[in-house]
Amino acid sequence: MSRLKLFLSTLCLSIFLTSVNGDYYSAISELERLLDVEAFIIEKFDEYLERAQQEQQEIKRFLSQVEELQQNRGDLEEYFGNPLNAFTTIRRMVHDWKFNVFDHILETNNFETYKTALSESLEKVNFKGPTKEDFKGATRGLLRLQKIYQLPTAQLADGYLSGEENPLNATLSASDCLEVGKNLCEVKEYTYGSEWLLEARKRFHAEPLDFISPNVSEVEILEHLSPAFKGLGNLKLAHKLNNEILDKEHTHEEALKSRIFYETQLARERSGKSTKPEVVPQISEKELKESFQLYTRVCRGELRPSPRKQRKLRCYLSHQNVSYYHLSPFKIEQLSLDPYVAYIHDVISKSEMEQIMEHGKGSMERSRVGQSENATTTEIRTSQNTWLWYDANPWLSKIKQRLEDITGLSTESAEPLQLVNYGIGGQYEPHFDFTETTKDWKGNRLLTALFYLNDVPLGGATAFPFLHLAVPPVKGSLLVWYNLHRSLHKDYRTKHAGCPVLQGSKWICNEWFHEGGQEFKRPCGLSSDEGKFKEFEEK
Repeated sequence: MSRLKLFLSTLCLSIFLTSVNGDYYSAISELERLLDVEAFIIEKFDEYLERAQQEQQEIKRFLSQVEELQQNRGDLEEYFGNPLNAFTTIRRMVHDWKFNVFDHILETNNFETYKTALSESLEKVNFKGPTKEDFKGATRGLLRLQKIYQLPTAQLADGYLSGEENPLNATLSASDCLEVGKNLCEVKEYTYGSEWLLEARKRFHAEPLDFISPNVSEVEILEHLSPAFKGLGNLKLAHKLNNEILDKEHTHEEALKSRIFYETQLARERSGKSTKPEVVPQISEKELKESFQLYTRVCRGELRPSPRKQRKLRCYLSHQNVSYYHLSPFKIEQLSLDPYVAYIHDVISKSEMEQIMEHGKGSMERSRVGQSENATTTEIRTSQNTWLWYDANPWLSKIKQRLEDITGLSTESAEPLQLVNYGIGGQYEPHFDFTETTKDWKGNRLLTALFYLNDVPLGGATAFPFLHLAVPPVKGSLLVWYNLHRSLHKDYRTKHAGCPVLQGSKWICNEWFHEGGQEFKRPCGLSSDEGKFKEFEEK
């Protein structure tokens, strides 16, 4: 291995393999830094190429494309709210820089100086690059959008999320589609994987020669497309595609082996000695659950509360028995009466929302699922969060008091505020906010209060599957609901979820009020609700 290759291997490892737990794909807030680092790398490579005096046309072309993206990125929140921009940025850092730049630099005597300068500069800003897990996570995010919102592959690749009314002004190349297809086939998502690979092939033939990435070939696309159709049980098409590989490369070792397999299997089928197995699409246990199926339909807008359930709902102004709010009452919009779910509009100012988000940036970590001692990261919840403690942040006192005034409850036993940001296709699958067991005087989570800190152009609603209710994020509003019956038994109808963010960024901040300290604020009911609606527990 040459000195240059050794340097590049070390550099790639140090830049791109140090991030853990999906630091980039799981939240929009962490993606903004990638463009700045990418611009910095461009600058350093320009210096390096000038010193080395080498003609590197492929590198220059790639750098120009990225520089153009840098100039047109505009508002970063809006830029990364576009799931295709978020995906392609991660992909460039994980894939394109390595194959289009690092692997093709010519031998030069200046690389040691360049290596030291670049490594030291990245070390100073404590930069940790995205990993292959980020890249795969971004792919899963796109798949989630496809499944939940039933987006055709070609439509998503062309940058359209909802008909022709919401173009993303971004498209995926043949190389992008190839990588999505490869990643999906690795996890046996052959139906969607084959669609992305077919799209890659279509775009490969349609793209100008000077636009196609040098590391993409039709043979490589076919190498993944043929096994994908094998995975779908379509041996005839898999055999045909395998033969196309051999037409282009007669000595292709794997294709020669596969041809023998396909011809043997097809011959057995023709002779009746083999029964072609029926390929049943893989459906996970969670996808079979009624609550998950309802959740997807609610997110798509296919299910809504019936007019009969809505006719008693109303919007009204209320001072909540607080004298201070007689002149400026709360704007309350009822969404469900039993269980109680309501919006309170315009309850947090723009400056407060900005302060909360700015305070949380830099301390966000991958969100976990489960009680603290057993909490773990999972695709059930793709987001990042941090906690804002009232004692450590005196400026939150007004918000704390406002929450007490709105709910009529005490924050004595409440948790700190939780700030959450969602990433590519960010979501939180159906779950309950109450816990299975409680160990101290605080008791269970009685009420959830959720602030929406920004508007989300598409997706990102809070869905209540059993209520057929989808609550879209409305900037500055607060969503509240009770998780427990009046008798403090669990209300299983309150299972809820965060629909995937289709376009835009989603920031929320929530507070959980517990039972403790509410004895005189919200007295228990006289009758027991134990076991009521328990049939919803396992649905």
